[in-house]
Amino acid sequence: MSRKILFLKYPWGVSWTGMLLIAGEQNILMDTGLPETIGDFLLPRLHSEGVSPGSLKWVLNTHSHSDHAGGNRNLRGVCHAVFGIHRSGAEELRRSGCPPDLLLEDGMVLPCGDTRIRVIHTPGHSPDSVCYLDVESGTLFTGDALQGGGTPYSGIALYQDPVAYRESVDRIEALYRSGACARIFCGHECPPYEGTVEGTRIPEFLSLCRDASLRYTSAAGEYLGRHPDADAGKVGAFLLAEFGVGKNPSMPELPRLTAEAHLRELRGCGRRNRS
Repeated sequence: MSRKILFLKYPWGVSWTGMLLIAGEQNILMDTGLPETIGDFLLPRLHSEGVSPGSLKWVLNTHSHSDHAGGNRNLRGVCHAVFGIHRSGAEELRRSGCPPDLLLEDGMVLPCGDTRIRVIHTPGHSPDSVCYLDVESGTLFTGDALQGGGTPYSGIALYQDPVAYRESVDRIEALYRSGACARIFCGHECPPYEGTVEGTRIPEFLSLCRDASLRYTSAAGEYLGRHPDADAGKVGAFLLAEFGVGKNPSMPELPRLTAEAHLRELRGCGRRNRS
């Protein structure tokens, strides 16, 4: 049986949220989008590809945020797949009403019929963020682990721990340099990238991820030097004005979260998230 790798984009507001389907001896879905994604988009798309929901054997979440794992509960009602997430995201899925069946660890390789999926813990955006590598094709699905210079939702890159985020970028760069990673699919559009980064464009994309975070650190420090009483809201607005991929993100509250992370970093109280 020949395998198919399908990058699925559920239209959401100003852009989309992504999922990856690997159809083979054992059908694998990575991420489930929002609750409404399942009935509105995923089930019709599976039908068009000749994949029945009941044939899904694995549902793997890149992290527990609701725009990536929000469809779990609705999907579980129509399939008997094994639902997996990194162990640090398990409690959030339990609270959402869809407890995971499998807790994932960094370095695990899941034998899924004719497909092998390697789990790569890449914290930063969130403590439970992972990337999934299809070993045979070198396809890497990142969820929100790589942010580029920002998305249309946040305007700037969004993460909870800038140090861990940059270390995760370094891990993916090492994976590319080893020859293991040939193509990246992201969880959202990262302008100017449409969500797919191929071959020789991967180093420039990873450099954008790393350099954006370093620029934020430097600029936030300089801004605080001029405005020592500035809060995260003001720092976030400054970072958005200086570096945003768009000046009017659809979720204008999000730059504040990145600013809070950089304020923790600058004050030496950032928490490192490791596997």
